[in-house]
Amino acid sequence: MPHRSATVLVVDDDPDHRFLIDRALREAGYTSIAVANGLEALDRLDEADIMLLDYRLPDMSGLEVLRSTMEVTGPSVVMVTAMGSEHVAVEAMRSGAVDYVVKDANYLKSLPTVIERAYRMHDLSRRAQLLERITLVVNASLDRQAVSREILRGARQVLRADACALYVAGPDGELEELVDGVAPAAVESVRKEARSVLIGIERKIDQDGRLLVPLPEHEGHRLGVLALLSAERREWLAEELHLAETLAAFAGIALANAARMELERSLVAELQETLDLRRAMVMSLSHELRTPLTCIRGFAETMIGHWDGLDDKTRRDAVGTISQHAEDLQRLVEQLLDFGALETGRMEALAEVVDLRQEVESTLSALAPMVGDRAIDVDVEAVVVKADPRLLRRALANLVSNAVKYSGPHGRIAIVGRAEASAARLTVADSGIGLSEEEAAHVFEPFWRARSAVLNATRGSGIGLALVQEYARVMGGEVSVASVPGQGSRFSFTLPLADVGAAVPARS
Repeated sequence: MPHRSATVLVVDDDPDHRFLIDRALREAGYTSIAVANGLEALDRLDEADIMLLDYRLPDMSGLEVLRSTMEVTGPSVVMVTAMGSEHVAVEAMRSGAVDYVVKDANYLKSLPTVIERAYRMHDLSRRAQLLERITLVVNASLDRQAVSREILRGARQVLRADACALYVAGPDGELEELVDGVAPAAVESVRKEARSVLIGIERKIDQDGRLLVPLPEHEGHRLGVLALLSAERREWLAEELHLAETLAAFAGIALANAARMELERSLVAELQETLDLRRAMVMSLSHELRTPLTCIRGFAETMIGHWDGLDDKTRRDAVGTISQHAEDLQRLVEQLLDFGALETGRMEALAEVVDLRQEVESTLSALAPMVGDRAIDVDVEAVVVKADPRLLRRALANLVSNAVKYSGPHGRIAIVGRAEASAARLTVADSGIGLSEEEAAHVFEPFWRARSAVLNATRGSGIGLALVQEYARVMGGEVSVASVPGQGSRFSFTLPLADVGAAVPARS
């Protein structure tokens, strides 16, 4: 059966021959374009699938036209030779012609069969080239959209489909859809069929001119479905089914490659972000360590060099300053040790029954040099909780230190402790600069610092609040923050309530 979509370019300088050939081809169901010389033929290569090329032409030989045609992606060539010109036929085949026909008595009758054979070879060659192109694109490109579009375009041409669609399964079960030529009225029904194939209700669908095949699975999950649609009822041949499955495999490979590359890019970006954060941490910690060490050394050298000239009050003040900076240094070292335990997963809580109010009072007493003259309102119920006293004090110390830094010398700080359903909530509130909603979402991340803190060069390592979150977690609680820019922040963490009647151990 002839391919009615095939177009034949007839190149012959004899008008009578052109007329007869054109009529014979059209009667056989082909589209015919007739020209009288080689130059005209070369100008119209893009319009034809097959070229029926006479050897003798007025401006150039048929072999010259053939060789020029082979230099571009032109039609397949059938050479027409005279009787006794076997050497021309041989040379034509060597130069790239797919067939030849001799002008004998049966010439016109045999043309449809020759053209049909040539077109099948031409069609096979074009399909092979398309598959080769798709293979190269799949292996070379990491642009998922570009690869998907190339597969759809190639599938329509290779399988002679009127329309194509590719459905890719998203992480939440939604379908990402890419269509090529699908009529709007058919989109919903094809999408529904694709879902049934994707979730395994149908292995594949082959009916009413539609062919839907699943993409290969990747890590136990189906990646998607390739759909081919024909405007008329059509029985897909076994070879076409195999080609459709091959194209679906190409799409699966491309999607897997793109997913792997996206993951690699994400990991590289995360690694770079971690390196940047660590670099910033080293710089910040260097500053944090240098500040107390410089003060300790400066006051110590002052006392050594001017001891006899200093009165007792000045000496006591200098020693007090040294002690305060030594405590700051000790807290920073403890934070670094705790952060190291956090990163290696070695942080543990030694929970015991403690009186929350007593622990708050003890912590504030130890923080008196840092708090200075600031007034702190304390309203903590006499609640008994299960906690690690050491971690509880460090969590509270970090929150109070944070409130002192960001509320200014005249800011208000309040500590409130309340029993809830099954936990106690300890809240440290300040009247400082506050945080935006976006900043509050990142405030417990290691090394993260608010923009205002960076701009105002506020001291801080960027790990204090991250440690508060970890302290609360290992003690069985959780953290939260509520903040309004310009109005202050409220940081809270919870602790499990102790059993009713549990005794608080005596402390020395």
